[in-house]
Amino acid sequence: MKYVATVIAKGDTLNQQVISQIQTDLTKHFEIKDVSIKSIDNKASDIFFSIEYSSVNVKDTFQKAHIFDQYNNQDINLIIQPDNEHRFKKLVVFDMDSTLIYQEVIELIASYAGVEPQVKAITDLAMNNEIDFKESLSKRVGLLKGLKIDTLYAVIKKQLKITNGVAELSQLLREKNVKLAVVSGGFIQFAEYVKNELKFDFALANELEMDGKTGELTGNLINKDSIVDGECKAKTIKQLCDEYKIDIQDSLMIGDGGNDLLGMKTAGFGIAWNAKPTVQIQAPSRLNSSSMYDVRYILGL
Repeated sequence: MKYVATVIAKGDTLNQQVISQIQTDLTKHFEIKDVSIKSIDNKASDIFFSIEYSSVNVKDTFQKAHIFDQYNNQDINLIIQPDNEHRFKKLVVFDMDSTLIYQEVIELIASYAGVEPQVKAITDLAMNNEIDFKESLSKRVGLLKGLKIDTLYAVIKKQLKITNGVAELSQLLREKNVKLAVVSGGFIQFAEYVKNELKFDFALANELEMDGKTGELTGNLINKDSIVDGECKAKTIKQLCDEYKIDIQDSLMIGDGGNDLLGMKTAGFGIAWNAKPTVQIQAPSRLNSSSMYDVRYILGL
């Protein structure tokens, strides 16, 4: 098997000494002799280079990848993956909150409703896998009872900020006929907005229930028995691959929370984007960067 190690780092942290150290560590920890730099790109916002090498044990390779936590403390990312025909993906599925956008929509709504501290406390527990996602979502939505949905949508939509580099990455992938989807544990009213802004192919999220007479939120979700959680994200990735006739190995999941992990492991590859600490440990790879556009390097672009 041939693998590629991709290093993405800030320009002032990736000097020749660090590059040599990474090559030494790859040779030492992965017991390989020939480690060579394949390419260097220092024209982007971050410096990048990839190293190709071979290994006989896939499982051990990914376990040993955590040896390189030391580099993350220096704003250096090391991503290790098989270098084969599946490296470039044909379907990319994104989480929305804190991934495609900087904010957590439910926290914006909570701030508007005056219950932000209570909602944020529950959100943090859920994203760190310390509480069941379905339970946490029900508790948070219950705190929003009585809000006017039309006014809420207009107010929150104006506050949404697309993550740096997402627009450029989306355009690049569309040009290469990659299918793009947002699958969010948030709310469909806002996921559809983000989908349309970025020209994605598909959006799935939870739907806030509204009182038809008053136009106010009831504190419940529509179809609360089929909440978009980790299992739903994994199932949706499989369904989209079937629908688009794409090999599951040609799919990628990008997210930041605990409810994205199952999707990352179901897809051909997964990237924890500026993720919670516990998520970074469990994810197939992690990218702590100022620009989502850096994902293109992981895809070999």
